[in-house]
Amino acid sequence: MPASLLLALALAQGVTDVERAIRDNTRIIEAAQSTRDQRLDAQAARGVLFRKTGQFDLAIVDLTEVLHSRPAADDVYVERGMAYFAARQPDLAMADFDDAIRINADNQVALSQRAALYRARGGFDDAIRDLERAVALKPDDPWAVSERGLDHFSLRQYVDAIADFNRALELTPSSAWTIGYRGAAQYELGHYEAALADLNRALELDAFDPWPLYIRGLAKRKAGDQAGADADIAAALAIWPDAASGVAKDGIR
Repeated sequence: MPASLLLALALAQGVTDVERAIRDNTRIIEAAQSTRDQRLDAQAARGVLFRKTGQFDLAIVDLTEVLHSRPAADDVYVERGMAYFAARQPDLAMADFDDAIRINADNQVALSQRAALYRARGGFDDAIRDLERAVALKPDDPWAVSERGLDHFSLRQYVDAIADFNRALELTPSSAWTIGYRGAAQYELGHYEAALADLNRALELDAFDPWPLYIRGLAKRKAGDQAGADADIAAALAIWPDAASGVAKDGIR
């Protein structure tokens, strides 16, 4: 990956003056003294910044122009694919992730992003296959591990889901949603004490998330605490009136 593209990724994650960074790259693109490679590097960097700031159409324009000159730039395909995905053009996003992986089968980000697109389409088995490769390439990526757990959860493979959530929590111990999903998996397995421990912890970290709150109510009901169950379910419904149907969509009842 070009150094400027690496810089852009870092900037996009933590820059305090993104507009200045975009202007700086624009000056390089427009400067008569810039070389072709300098212009392409700056355009790729600007495209990344546009994507990170939600300017998806501009990102797609920049990254497409770069790919006309650098058709083997797998990381640029990934960036454009993410812009397409965010712009709700999933077929174009999938084509870009496929191209990135065709060029570089070990592109971990492309595999993780394609898995997310498979998941959005309900293709959980395909998502798991991509994430198996992504995790093998980067075992310490908590996002890939936890997302694989989510896919196992969606397939009701709760033991496998818990194993992934356990690993993800070794890497990011304070991830409220990961703890919440592990609690939901424990609930589905009938492990109500373990479920309540996780759901309590998830709500300590994010007290206003109705999803674990509603499921904690279900777990309390199973554990014989009807008053506590009623209180949690009522509180969840006050935040999210569709909590019952939303939780049911995840296969939890």
